[in-house]
Formats: sequence, structure tokens, C-alpha cells
Amino acid sequence: MSEIRQLDGVVKAYAWGSKSVLAGNRGNKNSEHPEAELWFGDFPNGKLPILAKILAVAQTLSLQVHPNKSQVGKFSELFSDANHKPEMLVALSDFYALIGIAGESEIIETINSIGSKSVSNFLIPKIENENSISDLLNVVLGAPDELNLIPDLIGNLQKVENPTDRQSWTLEVANCYPKRLDVLATLLCNFVKLSPGQAIYVPPRTIHAYLNGTGVEIMTASDNVVRGGLTLKPIDLKLFLEIADVSAKSLESYLITPEELVIGKSWCAPDLELLQLPLSDGPKSHLISTETVAFVWGGQAVLRVMDEESSITIGGDLGAIIPTGRFEYSGTGSLWLASQG
Repeated sequence: MSEIRQLDGVVKAYAWGSKSVLAGNRGNKNSEHPEAELWFGDFPNGKLPILAKILAVAQTLSLQVHPNKSQVGKFSELFSDANHKPEMLVALSDFYALIGIAGESEIIETINSIGSKSVSNFLIPKIENENSISDLLNVVLGAPDELNLIPDLIGNLQKVENPTDRQSWTLEVANCYPKRLDVLATLLCNFVKLSPGQAIYVPPRTIHAYLNGTGVEIMTASDNVVRGGLTLKPIDLKLFLEIADVSAKSLESYLITPEELVIGKSWCAPDLELLQLPLSDGPKSHLISTETVAFVWGGQAVLRVMDEESSITIGGDLGAIIPTGRFEYSGTGSLWLASQG
């Protein structure tokens, strides 16, 4: 077995991040600027097939899609990476997201729950007259609210005494973009609240937006993204709609059930695998069959190749690349192993 190599995590200070989550994981109180993502991997210049991240989502991300491999080839001049980008996210806290297009009856129920006649009258006839989801998205994403639908939506949701999580997040998004129709697109999507340990898989072409929470994310080594709305950044609506899968799918089709192991938990999806190992003072060992990215949540870990004296300590912004074979681990918090599934 080769040596375990230190891997320096890279903090991405995007505006939607948190000043406390990633700072707290490295033992500090707060960061000066919002920190959104902590990357563990050698993307874009290395050979590792996957990229792992800790996400700290304090504000809503854009509504976006990632291309599959054939679309990357078709639009090669538009994408910086040759790879597709499936994603899997495991919640570390309560985590809220939109994922995929919901079924027609669920969409209509969601729209009516807003309590806005003007919004219902605008959207439901289009749905019942079999307007395609692509047509609806084309009408609302990035469009100015010339009919004053959003103030009516906001006003109705503010009157709800005990709002559901979905109603609360619809109001949150509407307040972020009160002069645009983007929030109406979110009513077409499945809404999910993940508890710690629950997970979702986001296949390529799936419309999604992360709303709030902390989670571990693993993806193939790619940064190809097309934004369609819920952002002040430029959107490419034509490409977004060409790439997106707008067929209806149940929320359950995106959920990943963990496998309970003697040593911890495992989450698997096409091309992706995450393993969580609780850490303790007493050393334990684990055998891996492929080169793996390792990092720690909530503590530190000491990693050692079996039968070797030298060790490496990781935690906070420091991770490791563990080669194939058996290694020994101990420490505090939880050790996360990310690899190609």
C-alpha cells in the first residue's frame, strides 16, 4: 500500500454561504466572509474521478441543471469539462431543497395552497390545458412580474398562521426575487426536507436548487452547470430547457436509503459512494478497494497505513487521499470517505 497523502481543502467564499458552519468545523467562531463550500479533491487538474464537498447553504442557490455526457459532447464549446455531473448529498443538518418536476396533481395542490387566486388562475389553466412544463418554465424563468402576481403571492403567504415548510420557503424565495416570476417555477418542483443522515441523488439533467442547510456532497469531477433562475447571475434559458429533464418523477425516486454497516453508514448511487465512519480513541481498520478522498466532520482523525509507524492527522480544512488497501483510523467526530461507486 502506498502512503496516505494530505489533501488541502479549498474554501469557496460564495455569497450564499455561512460565516459560522465551515469556520466552526475548523475550530473557529466565525469567518470574515460567507463560506459556502469546502472542496476536497484535485479537480480540475488531477486524476481523481470524484470531487467531495461540505456545503454550508445559508441562502437559496440558483435553479440549475447539469448536462449528461452526450450533452457535454453536443455542446462542447459551452462547457469547460468533458465529464457529466451527477451529484449525491447527505444532510448534516436539516436540509431543504427542490429537486425534479412533480406530478400534475401535486403541482396543482401546491399552487392552490398558496391561496392566491391570481397565481392559480395564471398557472393552473396552462397545466390543465396540457401546456408542457418547458413552456411554463419558458414563460416564468427570468421574466418580469408585469401582472403583479408575486406581491399577491407574498401577501397571501404572510397571512398563513402555521405555514408548512414548503410555504415558508416559497415565501423566502419570493422575497428574494419579488419583481420576477422565478418563484412560480419552484411550484412545479418536488420539495424535500432532509433530516441528518438522509440523502438525495441528483442525476444529470435534473432541475434542482438547494435552499438551506449543511451537507456532504459528492459528484463526478466536473463543474458544468447551467442556471435557469433564482439568481442575479446570467441565465441561459434556451440551453437550460434543452438540457433539463422535465418529465414528472416522485420525490421518492431521488431519495437514497443508507446501508447500515457494523462500522458506520454507506450511501451509494451511480458513479458515487459515501461512507461515514464514527471516530473514537480506540483505533479501527477499514479496507478500501479504490483510491478514496477522506475528510472529517466535527473533529480530527489520525490515519495510518496498517503496519506502518507514520500517520497523518486531518480535520477542518485538511483532508487526505487514501490509496487502495487497509488503513487504520481513530479520533473524534466522523470520518467521511468519498469514492467512485
